[in-house]
Amino acid sequence: MTRTSRPGPAPSRIASASGIDRLLADGARIDALRHGRVGLLTNAGCRTADGTASAAAVNAALAEPPGPGLARLFAPEHGFAADFAAGAAVPDHRDAASGIDVVSLYGDRQAPAPDHLAAIDTLVVDLRDVGVRCYTYAATAALAAKAALDAGVDVIVCDRANPLGTATDGPPLDPALQSLLAYFAVPFVHGRTLGGLVAGALDSHARRNRLSVISCGDDGPWDDASWVPPSPALTTPDAVRFYPGLVLFEGTNLSEGRGTPLSFRCVGAPWLDATAAADAASAWPTGIAATAGDIRPTAGEFAGQTWPAIRFERTGESCDGFGLGVRLLAWIAETHGQFAWQSGSAGRPLIDTLLGSDALRVALERGDSADDILSRWRDQAA
Repeated sequence: MTRTSRPGPAPSRIASASGIDRLLADGARIDALRHGRVGLLTNAGCRTADGTASAAAVNAALAEPPGPGLARLFAPEHGFAADFAAGAAVPDHRDAASGIDVVSLYGDRQAPAPDHLAAIDTLVVDLRDVGVRCYTYAATAALAAKAALDAGVDVIVCDRANPLGTATDGPPLDPALQSLLAYFAVPFVHGRTLGGLVAGALDSHARRNRLSVISCGDDGPWDDASWVPPSPALTTPDAVRFYPGLVLFEGTNLSEGRGTPLSFRCVGAPWLDATAAADAASAWPTGIAATAGDIRPTAGEFAGQTWPAIRFERTGESCDGFGLGVRLLAWIAETHGQFAWQSGSAGRPLIDTLLGSDALRVALERGDSADDILSRWRDQAA
């Protein structure tokens, strides 16, 4: 894993040949899978290079004689269709298109149950991570893979490129705060692929030899026009680029734009001085410009209300989304008395759970500057 003293560019890149494409092109491996029972953990945000949904492509390949097709589908947060809101419970159901049962791995159940695993011989995983530890797909993949290995089921992880590249940023995990949102012992912006995270988490498993990772190929340009959201709120590539910093606002009484067309591309609150905030943010060395405007969310505490916000746009190929978020949090906390942290489970500040560390909150409450906070983490990574 490459480490840098400050985050590198959030490049406009995705895998041109993902692990799922390489699996489908491996005739011998597909033929072997046709003779067994295969489960697939994926969602609608996963496509092959030609734009086919991964689930449809794998099911078609496995249905060629003598194969029966997929035995079962598994879905992460947001569900198989990637249309459930963040944090919403996702029910089990039957996929209407294929007639295959879909088992939810988000909510009360975070890993396949023994009866689910008894119905398959191999678990294939194809999910798109976005390079930030609190994004739950990689943790779900790791928990599913562990359960499969525990049950003697083979695991194939089809890897995809990390859209944020290999640079790291932010605090390491505090083991006392480990959760689905903070599962891996890596920096908050982790610089790894989903396959690398899963393999690393299971490296000491007694059946590690039954887990394989099919690597992705060389990266190619991101085609913004054909963007397929990996989850409902990441509707554009720029939302992914800004996500490392703007997701921090989920731990505050500000909005990061969920329920608007600008989710993860804006920050707003009824009491925010958007003009002053935009002026301040545009002056920071993040490669991101800000403008003041209004948003009107359709969901959340302020649904149906219009309030001031700042919208973000890249000024070049390189941008520092995490640095933007930390600087904006520090600026708002210092200049707006209405700013507050949200409370999470067991009375713990939600920002600590989200970040997997209390370091940011404690530093801001102590009055540390954003530059000092960022420098500490970036110096450690250098």
